[in-house]
Amino acid sequence: MGEVVSNSCFEVFDKAEEPERCKCKGIVLNAYNNLRADGLSEYQAIKTVVPVLQYHHPSPFLEARNVVECWVFEQSQSAAH
Repeated sequence: MGEVVSNSCFEVFDKAEEPERCKCKGIVLNAYNNLRADGLSEYQAIKTVVPVLQYHHPSPFLEARNVVECWVFEQSQSAAH
């Protein structure tokens, strides 16, 4: 039996998507933005902040990375509009 992998941030980390219940999304994105401002590549910044999310929401690295990538994408889309 294979592991089911969700592509939705909401399905994997539902509480992390609710700022009034969980501050992780803002903390992760703030750390990501600071690392990017310091010159880290997108890949390195994402790889570096995944453990921050995992600390509060224990999960496999790949699932947590998918959530972080989703949040970064959402953030970039909001900035573009």
